[in-house]
Amino acid sequence: MTEHQFPRLNRARAAASGETAGDEQRPDPATWVSSLGSGAENDTMLRFAPSAQNSIDVTQGNSSGLSQLMLGRRTRLSTLLRSEEEREQARSVSLALRAKVRELSEERGIDVGALAVGVASWTAVEDGRRERRSAPVLLARVATAMRRGARGRDEMEVQIIEHAELNPALVRNLRRHHGIELDPEQFRHAAYAMARLEPAPALHLLQEKAGHLTDFEVEHRLLISTFADLGDTARVPESLEHRPVVQALYDAGTGMVPRRRSLEDTGLLPVAQRRAADERHVLDADPSQQRVLDHALAGESFLVQAAPGTGQTQTAANLAAQLAWDGKRVLVVAERSAALEDFQDRLDSVGLRDIVLDVPAHPEAEPLRRQLVQAVLRAERAPDPETGPLQQELAAHHARLSEHVSSLHHVRPRWGCSPYQAMQALAALTSLPTSPSTTVRLNRSVLDSTVNRQAVAEQLVRAGELGAFSAASTQSRWFGARVRNVQETEAATELAEELAARLAIARRAVESAAGEAGLRPADTVAGWAEQVELYHAVRRSLQTFTPEVYAQDVPAMVAATASSSWRRGHMVEMSSVTRARLRRAAKDVVRPGIHPEDLHAALVQVEEQQAVWARFAGGPSTPTAPGITDRALDAVADVVDRLDRLQEVLAAEQTEDVQLVDRDVDELAALVDGLVADRDTLASLPERTLVLDQLRDHGLDELLQDLHRREVPTAGLTSELELAWWQSALEAMISGDDFLAMMDGPALTGVERRYRELDRAHLDSGAARLRHHLGTQWKEALGRFRADASVLRTMLKQGSVTVSGLTTLAPELLQPLVPVVTTSPMALTEFGDEWEADAVILLESAATSLASAMGALTRAKQVIAFGDPVLGRPQPFQVSVDPTATAGPLRPLTSAHSALEQVLPSVPLRTMHRGLERTLVRILSAADYEGALDAVPHAGELTGRDRPVVAHYLEDGTGIPLTGGDAVVSTVADVTRTVELVFEHIRTRPEKSLAVITVSEQHARKVAAAVRATAAKNQWALDFLSRGRGDDDAREPFVIAPVVRAAGIVRDEVVFTHGYGRTPHGRVVHHFGAFSDPDGARMVALAFTRARERMHLVSALRAEDLEEDRLSGGALDFYRILQAYFGKEQQAPGVGVPNPLNQDLIRRLGEHGAKVWPLFGSVMDMAVWDPQGESAPLALASDGADTYTALTVRERSRLLPEALEARGWDPVTQWTIDVFADPEVLADRYADRLGVDADAAHPGWTGEDGDAQQ
Repeated sequence: MTEHQFPRLNRARAAASGETAGDEQRPDPATWVSSLGSGAENDTMLRFAPSAQNSIDVTQGNSSGLSQLMLGRRTRLSTLLRSEEEREQARSVSLALRAKVRELSEERGIDVGALAVGVASWTAVEDGRRERRSAPVLLARVATAMRRGARGRDEMEVQIIEHAELNPALVRNLRRHHGIELDPEQFRHAAYAMARLEPAPALHLLQEKAGHLTDFEVEHRLLISTFADLGDTARVPESLEHRPVVQALYDAGTGMVPRRRSLEDTGLLPVAQRRAADERHVLDADPSQQRVLDHALAGESFLVQAAPGTGQTQTAANLAAQLAWDGKRVLVVAERSAALEDFQDRLDSVGLRDIVLDVPAHPEAEPLRRQLVQAVLRAERAPDPETGPLQQELAAHHARLSEHVSSLHHVRPRWGCSPYQAMQALAALTSLPTSPSTTVRLNRSVLDSTVNRQAVAEQLVRAGELGAFSAASTQSRWFGARVRNVQETEAATELAEELAARLAIARRAVESAAGEAGLRPADTVAGWAEQVELYHAVRRSLQTFTPEVYAQDVPAMVAATASSSWRRGHMVEMSSVTRARLRRAAKDVVRPGIHPEDLHAALVQVEEQQAVWARFAGGPSTPTAPGITDRALDAVADVVDRLDRLQEVLAAEQTEDVQLVDRDVDELAALVDGLVADRDTLASLPERTLVLDQLRDHGLDELLQDLHRREVPTAGLTSELELAWWQSALEAMISGDDFLAMMDGPALTGVERRYRELDRAHLDSGAARLRHHLGTQWKEALGRFRADASVLRTMLKQGSVTVSGLTTLAPELLQPLVPVVTTSPMALTEFGDEWEADAVILLESAATSLASAMGALTRAKQVIAFGDPVLGRPQPFQVSVDPTATAGPLRPLTSAHSALEQVLPSVPLRTMHRGLERTLVRILSAADYEGALDAVPHAGELTGRDRPVVAHYLEDGTGIPLTGGDAVVSTVADVTRTVELVFEHIRTRPEKSLAVITVSEQHARKVAAAVRATAAKNQWALDFLSRGRGDDDAREPFVIAPVVRAAGIVRDEVVFTHGYGRTPHGRVVHHFGAFSDPDGARMVALAFTRARERMHLVSALRAEDLEEDRLSGGALDFYRILQAYFGKEQQAPGVGVPNPLNQDLIRRLGEHGAKVWPLFGSVMDMAVWDPQGESAPLALASDGADTYTALTVRERSRLLPEALEARGWDPVTQWTIDVFADPEVLADRYADRLGVDADAAHPGWTGEDGDAQQ
């Protein structure tokens, strides 16, 4: 914002400082504000040029009619005017005057209908210019109404509704430029000496006061016309120290470089961590709206970028209520009365209309009194809602839902994963073509040591490659042999080869010795050893005894030669005679010359040899020592030694049941021969053994045994390890988390359902809590400000309530009563110079000129301005219906939004809440809002049913180009289809408001004419078509308007018809009127944001009819919309690959006959619908998704489901634990909810299909 935007600034400087226009000295703030102007193209307060086109002159009216008018009674123009010619002229002017009064009331919030009493004129020299001035002297506000006249024609009825007041602009001008002080009160008394208005005394008084001015004249005239005081709404204090926003604007507007502030940290807790008791919402707030609330409640001034449908009114109402809770006085300002009505209605929807004092231009005492009385009643009677138990239960359910998500996603540092990650990993493993199936669970220490499993997995795979788990390797006799290197491998091989040879030699020796001794050869090497030891023992005994010893009663000899203690111990009774005899017999079998040291011991050995011999002999036989005893003994000892060494090498499993020496000799020979034959397998044994030992050191012995038992192939080993680890980790995490262990899907659903009920009740209690809070503050203020309370009480009793009177009362008394004041910028003249607010909320700031907004901005330290710079444009306006007096050359107006944008930070509202399709929102967002806007998708965008945007293509939309042009505009088919849609709407949805928006004025006229013609034949439609036209009819009227006049039009449903067609030869002109103009992008955005709920697009053109490279600006944006809705093919939705858990669920849903879009619309994990049915599609939001966890509990458990439901979805929270535990049961549940027909089953994941839009 620079000086060149304000051409009057130089003159203002010169007037303030007496210096030249080029002087660099800045004007004072008040002068600068005055230089901004008013935005009006004419000034009827000081430049009023009455004519038959802009006023109704009743000066010479019938005396009876004038008397009735001056007494404040309703008076028809036919009663005032004498001639029929005057009445006819007045009738046409009256229609224009009423239209102007209504226009400025709706668009500027000012009441301009008035009776001018007297006209003063003089020649003035101001700012170096000589100019003739003409000003009404007294102005009396009038109300007008159309009444049916005697001849069946409507005529205007007029009534003075306020006492006539001295023209305030006249007062200021005479004071400022001529030093003449006029006392309005003195003029009022002069005009109302009697009960009725008497103009003459007041006019004579003005002549006395200002008659000395050059050419000053006062005419006695009575003129009904339009007047508005636009020049003095701003109250600029001497110091801007407490008006930082105005100071910044003043600096930027007077040549200083603008310095935009940045938003500060609010210092508030994150939304998710705030206590319910501390929340003061009275309406819901999405995340971007919450950001606005937080910064505003922190006291910051900033802009809010509010595109249509993003919640300007909701956020402003929520903010005003919360500022009121903080004890702030809030001024809400908007030019359009509809904007203020929307604001009031939004508060009224929660029972807070009575915290607002609405101050229109020229407010009447009675409406003000009624508002205040209602506020007093509210303050006196507001009960305590006692929400403590509600908030406690809400906090508990909030904590449970929050803890659930936290537990599900909390990464345990010990294992570096969360339960959700474990479930996804397990789902991915079980969905593999060859899924792992181990049931082994790893203990905590093993889990800890295998968090990084890559090396372990590599070892396991290597073991598999080495045959550790293959059938061939397990059948090898070397399997599990304990060899660790090449040397040990070679030694083992050599040992086996040598053993095979020695075993054969030993066998031959044993068999030869047995044959010679007459014994059966033993069938084990241990038996061989016992036999050859027996031979050796017999040979030693025969060196002491003769062979006959084996024929004697050796046991008796043993007893006879034993000691008495031995006999007692063995309970042998033997007489001395017998003992003597047997000792002699024993000595008789001792070889001559041999004297055994211990005959008893020698005989014991013989007895033992007899027993063993008898076992091997199988019958009577005398022990003997074969001749090859020594050779057999050496051969067998060698074999035993080698077998012991081999047993140490072989796997324990090979010998744990039967030792090698105890095995059948034939089996042993086969084993040894097999080892020799399988020497090649032994080559890989050292590495395999080493790897397996290392894996066992990791605690994986049980897993190795399981893999060995199931002979798992190498390719599946890693997944088996992963399954064992993830399943063990999940069970460990669940066992260590009480919340996860106790909660299942149905329990969580119950908690969420109850939370939703409680949170809605908590929000609904916000208004009651605010009312009680204000009531408490009100009662305290009554005790502190007794005198002001008494004055207020008197005002209410006497009905003498005025804005100026209220502004004299203590703010602390009025704040808890009516903390919010709504008014228009032009009505701020009603407030005293000293009245101020704590915060100003400026609505539609982009469509409000800085000049108009300045009056509001100067009233408070804090400013929050809502506006849409894309669509909003401040427009100059005319007060007069026949502007013959102008304020000078027109100049472009600077919007309050663009001026504030240079000095204040901004916060965008990002979510479109109107019922527009997400497809359309994203097109407009990309074209005009830098992609900042988004919306929840409508179910119709998936199913094609009941879509918010309905495309109607006109195959026969051809016509003849306009004369003098090439464009085909307003084809018959276009007009016909549009009219059909209008009357279809009236017939089927009359409760919904409707508008028709066209691109061209010509097409609008043709459609309007066709609607009128059709209505004449269909009287049943007249009520709908005429609604909202009467003074007391608040319903939204049906309108047909070109887009250039559609800024203030918003309806439930809109029919958009651009009207352009093709020539009979199919040719299309690539110029689309307002859409192709320099402001075309704005026009496109405007046209396609007028509908709240549904939009019909009527078009004889398709995208294929146009050449994209010939279009630009708004026409190109229009082409994108045609592409989306009239393209050759609908765009397939952008879908992602579902996560492993959902893949299985999708397959099962497909088996039930449901159709699924994964990750549809970025707000749900799966959209599930029945293509054959009519049920609402399911919007499944998984508690494991990143988009879900990024939301607060309120957003994901209530706000988003409510938004989805409002757009035709059936929202369902998909609990991961349900999907993981039993996807089949869950699929059955969803299928039942949809009512799908299982016979129509098809593959569930239809992400490749292209018959729906995202």
